[in-house]
Amino acid sequence: MPRILMILSAATQLPLTDGSCRTTGFWPEEVIEPLKEFAAAGAHITLATPGGRPAVPDPAGFTPEGAALPPDRCDTLRREVAALQGLLAQPVPLHAIKGPVQDAVFIPGGYAPMADLWSDPHCGRVLEETQRAGRPIAAVCHGPAALLSCRTPAGDWPFTGYRMTSFTDQEEKDVGLLDTLPWTAQQALTARGADFRPGPGPWREHLVQDRGLLTGQNPASARPLAARLLAVLTGTQGRANAAPTI
Repeated sequence: MPRILMILSAATQLPLTDGSCRTTGFWPEEVIEPLKEFAAAGAHITLATPGGRPAVPDPAGFTPEGAALPPDRCDTLRREVAALQGLLAQPVPLHAIKGPVQDAVFIPGGYAPMADLWSDPHCGRVLEETQRAGRPIAAVCHGPAALLSCRTPAGDWPFTGYRMTSFTDQEEKDVGLLDTLPWTAQQALTARGADFRPGPGPWREHLVQDRGLLTGQNPASARPLAARLLAVLTGTQGRANAAPTI
């Protein structure tokens, strides 16, 4: 039975450069769809946040306008997230995760990781320990921003030169936030040393796998990314740091 640590942000607000704040949280589709994949595979899931604070959904993820989903699917997502309230209200504190006790890490997006996970030292430690142990890390949409928190014991970024993707600047432009975000995942990951690989077009499923790092571009990529992670765990577990593949 695979053991997967799902790291969620505990942020509810993201400050913007115009002085306003955007209400945020985890993106519902990027939590629910992977959890369905993991449940079907019999995986054991642990939810963790900075400080063990509650994880809350981004309300925009429940609206047809925000999620680009039919109203009935939005209603279903709302019910599915509500059913997880007991777990979301009392996640494990990231500082309590000691050593690579999980087989893999999965990080959903929403803008919230840009408010806390990207600079959280315990998030960085957990990811660095997981990567150093040769166990896979998967992150989708804005989730790859959490990789910025990572440092090796020597102070280097362990993902320098890795191929990866995230929510792109073009997609930020499409939602009208490119000019007011303090930074974007694409720009920050590229500046840190990532070999950033956007997909052939915005909003389409796009996955990138390089050694033990698996990334997905947008909400449409969340469930396929979870399926890819399970394939790594069941087919190449223990060899996550093999040669790069896409």
